[in-house]
Amino acid sequence: MPADQKTRRAAITKALKAGGAKPRKGHLRLQAGEVFWYVDVRADSPAPTAELVFEVGGWLPAAGPEPEGGAIDCPLLADVPIGADVIAAAEALVALLAPVTDVAALRAFVARGALEGALVDKNLRAVLER
Repeated sequence: MPADQKTRRAAITKALKAGGAKPRKGHLRLQAGEVFWYVDVRADSPAPTAELVFEVGGWLPAAGPEPEGGAIDCPLLADVPIGADVIAAAEALVALLAPVTDVAALRAFVARGALEGALVDKNLRAVLER
């Protein structure tokens, strides 16, 4: 694992873009059918060797307006640990999110707890319960 945060973040961004994520309003966004996934990287401190976590947000247009602030503003929000192999972690995240392309797939994804500890707001929950 590269020791410094800047190098790890650059490798993550490159891997996410290779998986189809595109920059949108300063955040990376992966469109999977009608589901949009925002992925931001958060560090537990400013130290060069700080642990990194994916902040993953899911959004459907049916759940409300497009988030302005990236993952944190999404109606579905979860933290996903990155670990030592940042490229493998980014590729695994894309592989997990990319098949979730519609309401039915998102409903099943949430129901099985695919993103441990995910928070789902009431607007998205209402869409998923239809």
